[in-house]
Amino acid sequence: MEPSQQTSFIPKKALTREASPVREAPIGLFTLLSTIIFFVSALAGGGVYFYKILLENDIKTKSNSLERAEKAFEPSTIVELERLDRRIESAKEILANHILVSPIFEFLEQTTIPNVRLSSFSYEFFDGGRATVTAHGEARSYAYVAVQSDVFGEERYIQNHVFSNLTLSGGGNVSFDLSLLFDPTLLYYKDVFARGGS
Repeated sequence: MEPSQQTSFIPKKALTREASPVREAPIGLFTLLSTIIFFVSALAGGGVYFYKILLENDIKTKSNSLERAEKAFEPSTIVELERLDRRIESAKEILANHILVSPIFEFLEQTTIPNVRLSSFSYEFFDGGRATVTAHGEARSYAYVAVQSDVFGEERYIQNHVFSNLTLSGGGNVSFDLSLLFDPTLLYYKDVFARGGS
């Protein structure tokens, strides 16, 4: 007997194909950037949409609150408050431009040296709050007139001072005429009040 031979051409083992690696197409830089820009735009658009809704709700809430507040006030009260506000503003403006004379007297009292006296006095105000004071006075000597001139020259509230018509009187005293130009900040009520004066 002949040994049985199989004469089939079909192999008993299944033919296996070796798995070849699948090659994926590489993602291009342009595609990657486009995708990122798309998602960022979508997120930004959604954020803007929700922010718009939030703002609209906030406006409605505040509008309702304002309407309730308006209804709480009577129109006559609002008119009266507006009138009072105008009066207060007018009073502030009047006080801001109000000029006092008393600081001139206080100033001369503090700066006139003991051997000098002023016997007559007049003042005149100009635009801008400047004041000119003219006075007649006497000093015990020419030296005291010079000292008084130095004292006035060192004061910041005197913009200009002039001694004139110096004459020697019979008792040895020197009579003079004096002109002083004062800085407005000495005389304006608001400045006097800020310095704590009266």
